[in-house]
Amino acid sequence: MRKHLARILDSPLFNRSDRLRRFLQFSVSAALDGDSERLKEYVVGVEVFDRGPSFDPRIDPVVRVEARRLRARLQRWHDTEGRDSDIIIELPRGGYAAEFRLRDKQGHNAREQHAEKTIAVLPFTNLNADPELDYFMDGLTEELIHALTRLRGLHVVAWPSVSRLRGEDEDLAGIGEKLNVENILRGSVRRSGERLRMTAQLINVANRHYLWSEAWDRAAVDWLVIEQEIAQAIAEKLRVDGRLPRDTAPQRTTVDPETQTLYLKGRFQWNKRTLEGLRAAEAYFRKAADRDPDFPLAWAGLADTYAVMATFSMAPPAATMAAAKDAAERALALDASSSDAVTCLAFVRGEYDWEWQEAGELYRRAISLNPGYMTAHQWYGGDYLAVLGRFEEAIRELETAIRLDPLSSIVLNTRALVSMVAGDYEDAHRRYQDLVEHDPWFFMGWSALGRLYAQMSEYDLAIEMFQKARAMAGDFPKILGALGQTLGLAGRTHEARGVLRFLDRVSQTQYVGGTSFALVHLGLGEHDEALSRLERSVEQRELAIVWLKVHPAWDALRSEPRFNSILQRVGLCDSLP
Repeated sequence: MRKHLARILDSPLFNRSDRLRRFLQFSVSAALDGDSERLKEYVVGVEVFDRGPSFDPRIDPVVRVEARRLRARLQRWHDTEGRDSDIIIELPRGGYAAEFRLRDKQGHNAREQHAEKTIAVLPFTNLNADPELDYFMDGLTEELIHALTRLRGLHVVAWPSVSRLRGEDEDLAGIGEKLNVENILRGSVRRSGERLRMTAQLINVANRHYLWSEAWDRAAVDWLVIEQEIAQAIAEKLRVDGRLPRDTAPQRTTVDPETQTLYLKGRFQWNKRTLEGLRAAEAYFRKAADRDPDFPLAWAGLADTYAVMATFSMAPPAATMAAAKDAAERALALDASSSDAVTCLAFVRGEYDWEWQEAGELYRRAISLNPGYMTAHQWYGGDYLAVLGRFEEAIRELETAIRLDPLSSIVLNTRALVSMVAGDYEDAHRRYQDLVEHDPWFFMGWSALGRLYAQMSEYDLAIEMFQKARAMAGDFPKILGALGQTLGLAGRTHEARGVLRFLDRVSQTQYVGGTSFALVHLGLGEHDEALSRLERSVEQRELAIVWLKVHPAWDALRSEPRFNSILQRVGLCDSLP
């Protein structure tokens, strides 16, 4: 084993990284010496990375950062230079002691023959040097990604992750390592009036060889045709099945330029996932649908927008969820193969209608239509399986979503949430810490970390996290509710009541779900008031209600008959497929 370790350490992937060499050597030696139990985050920080005795892993993420790098580097070594090795060394998630196993050569060879090809489509470059056209480049890239996900045997990284790598397209090796892909598609677009001049290149990450390149000079109305030509070329060059299943083939290949522009502007705004962005997206998608009522993508965009508005509690759920359902059904009437629309309809049927069996069937249909559609896996895992308490299945779906979108803060946040509601606070803590380090401006990560600290009775830390989230997001009712509950649990009664009064004032000008009030009352020990608020939330079909069965924030009410009556009304007491 030590000879195998020496081979790894002397390889080009490791011989220039002193940090990773020290970490791997320390980890392997501890495992071989039977000292694995000692390898906690603090010990690694002090003994490998020379942190002093005051090292606090909650503040300094060096060990977690380097562990992620080491895992990725080891996997890369075993897949390339070490592919002939009989031994595999791994660093398991959630731990720092190396583990060893023998490679299954027969299974490995079979997997190599049938393995999915992997690709990332980088944001196309805007050659117009006009930031007003960024929406077009981003929208075109995202739609191309969506087209590629329909190809069998091709793993395509989702838009949110590749969008974070804008401007890094010269560092192909770094992108390949971050996204765990073998191939990269990049290109450029110049728009002149109603004409598109477009180039695309398919590049192998390992050797930087160009596998294919092409250029187009077409009418802008042909953008969907160009997408299909690119998808077909990639299928041929990567030797994947370029045939689309009969029920997933797109029904339209042309759309007038103005409708196209409105739709792409809508997607550009939707991807911001901000309150202002969602309002702008709604307006653009609505204009596109009004201009061309037979354009299914506009209706699918509207459905997505209303669904996310509902999760942000931007309006009473009766308004947003009914609109989401109507738009999804309009999209499906025009294109029955729209996995986006099926996914959105599944979300409505579960989160709002509480028709859980039908929701599950719809999610599975969406995934069968397009296994590469990340949001279907994310919502099926996080908004269906998890709320029903089916945590192992939820984790499998969310791990698939992470593989499709490895840098998405929203997906990483959902995965950590499932660990928390499943009772694995240690894993949830590690994941939330990694998340806020990966994306320090993602307010949901700080708020979620605050909820975890509150469950761990670390009230001061929890309050600090909520205040950070509030500084970024403003007076978001969900943050205020969690903050008020924690203040009450910490004995800061006066401040908790101040949050109740503030929520009441906010509710005079915007929608505030009853669960935010209920949490504060619960933190103050006022169970009857909390239950009354929850009962009103059930009447309004507030989306947060579906988490009552599994979220530990409500544990103090589980012995209350009124609480169990609420669970029964929402359909959370039944076993569902």
